[in-house]
Amino acid sequence: MKKYKLLILSIGMLWLISCDNRLEQDLSDAHIGVAVNENVKYEGNILTVKKGTPVEFLLQGNPDYITFFSGEIGHQYIYRDRKEYSAEDIVSSELKFSVWTQYGESIAYEDLFDVLYLAEERNDETNEIVTPAFPGMSKTDFEADSLLVEKQTSWKTLVERAKLPNKPVSAANAYPYTIPIKQYIDKKLTLAIAYNKDKKEIKKENTETGKPETIVQPTVNFQGMRIETTWKNGRTTTSYASAFGLTPLNMKNKTKFKDQSEYSMPKDLEYGSVTEGVAGMWNLVNIGTGGFTIRGAAKTFNWKYSWLVSDYLNLLECPEPDKGVWVKEMSQNPDSYTYTYNQVGTYTATFLMNNVNYDYADTKTQEIIVNVIE
Repeated sequence: MKKYKLLILSIGMLWLISCDNRLEQDLSDAHIGVAVNENVKYEGNILTVKKGTPVEFLLQGNPDYITFFSGEIGHQYIYRDRKEYSAEDIVSSELKFSVWTQYGESIAYEDLFDVLYLAEERNDETNEIVTPAFPGMSKTDFEADSLLVEKQTSWKTLVERAKLPNKPVSAANAYPYTIPIKQYIDKKLTLAIAYNKDKKEIKKENTETGKPETIVQPTVNFQGMRIETTWKNGRTTTSYASAFGLTPLNMKNKTKFKDQSEYSMPKDLEYGSVTEGVAGMWNLVNIGTGGFTIRGAAKTFNWKYSWLVSDYLNLLECPEPDKGVWVKEMSQNPDSYTYTYNQVGTYTATFLMNNVNYDYADTKTQEIIVNVIE
């Protein structure tokens, strides 16, 4: 019996010693090397390689996890947690969208809707504010927001009325717009769309009754609204209208219209949107891909009037932090990792190595300067 107890005790002590060694394991032996050849030179931590040549990185030691950041835009270790880009990284930034319209006579399209904006402007010499930015809607006080948007804000024209659709067109023949907006970085740019801002309606005499009645108010469809930004090294990012914070300001809620049934209206009559065709209410169902619509009034009904206003458009917003590539996980044990740089330039490649268990964690990074040449 004593022999069994001694054996159990010895096994237990060995397990504790092994576990203790595991808990104290560090990454001192972990290292990344490079396999050299006529097109790949490696001295110190500087790697020189010809464009398009595969580089074989040698994985030494035994980290549990290894992640590789190539150093290219979108894959830089120093930006793994960032939420915004730097203005210096931007080559161009453009607001893009197209508009197509439905129903109504040509005369109904005169001054039908406006695409507006406002951005803060400062004096170049004194830095004093010349034009204040739109302060933003409260989204809780409709009367105050209505006054702010309609009366107190000096909106500027983003697209001239003469360049907007002047007749019904199909989605395939939508009017395209590309508007440079790089100059509005850090200027609190706000976008607004006003449907029937002049609050007009057109009437014609009914030949049967001899009385005037309103004609059909056209429907306006926006599609593909997005900001496309081109960064250094040619990377392009896209931010669709769903990120703009577009909020309806439903002027319609002030008056009851006989042409709308209660079930089709949103619960929030002041700032809500709809999921079906309700005249004078914004439908934002497809805003994830930049699409939204406002339906006009049918014949004989009062014309509608509404606004759609954005939050500040952050042109430096990072859709997602820079990412690395998993090279090794705990269940794997590769000896190398191969990567190819296809553009000439200088990059800081980073390998992030980790050892982790329930009671211990260690992290180590190794940087390699990569010069990619022709």
